[in-house]
Amino acid sequence: MLCRDCEERDDWKEAVRKKRAAEQPQPPTSLRGKLRNFPDSVRDYVTDPTARFLFARRLGVLTILLIGVLLLIPPIAAVVGALFVSPNTGMEWFDQAITTITTVSNTPRNTLAWAFTGLFGLIYFAHVAERERNDPTGWAGEWNPPKWYTLAVYSAIGLYGAVTLILVAVGSAPMGRQFGARIFWFIGSVGIAYQIKDALRLDLVRMVWKPRRELWEFPARYGFVLALTAFAVGPPASLPTFTTPLLAALTPAISTAYIIARLPHDRVFRDKCIAAQDRLLELLRIRDNDDN
Repeated sequence: MLCRDCEERDDWKEAVRKKRAAEQPQPPTSLRGKLRNFPDSVRDYVTDPTARFLFARRLGVLTILLIGVLLLIPPIAAVVGALFVSPNTGMEWFDQAITTITTVSNTPRNTLAWAFTGLFGLIYFAHVAERERNDPTGWAGEWNPPKWYTLAVYSAIGLYGAVTLILVAVGSAPMGRQFGARIFWFIGSVGIAYQIKDALRLDLVRMVWKPRRELWEFPARYGFVLALTAFAVGPPASLPTFTTPLLAALTPAISTAYIIARLPHDRVFRDKCIAAQDRLLELLRIRDNDDN
């Protein structure tokens, strides 16, 4: 217990800060110590559950590692060939590695875009599954109105855009509506991708129901990435162009399904519906009495 006077004293607060700082393990100052501590620092950087953009951290570190591996392949091939075969073989392996990397970089843009999108999906699914296993609820505060209300608004906007894009694709709507439909779809899908995690967390914290984040958060957000890729470079070569508006409908459709799935579990919403029904019946009874 602390008295209020002690709690409000600036010198006491400063002393507490210094004491806490002294109790924390001090980072090494020498170069050898920093290098020895570097793997632990990276591990803490990519596993900090309080980080605001944890997936962006992990994706950045993984990207740096992949680029580093690609850059190291030619010299490693040269060194291995020179040491275990002959210097000429090392140079040949070096040239072959450079040629292979150059060939991959010259792959058609459509193929590269979908390959990276697929790799991104695998990485993001692994991230969401890890968070579901180790931090199922995450952090969630109190919002008013609840996040699912906002999610419903974005779902309606995104669905309108996606359905219009499908109608344009089948010829049931004029081509002039395509640009506006894409705007509606984009606004709705961005809102869904931003709100879906908070909506899930808030339902878990309030114990409304127990949705699994990898079954809702992953497809809602990854569907947005798939649709963006399709809009940017077209669908994969083996699929028809009609695939693009179908992919656009994926994110708002999943968000709408989530809202419908949660409503039977929401006691607050159910009580409001019952109260509104009772009020409507009361108004109808009053009106019937006035008519009589």
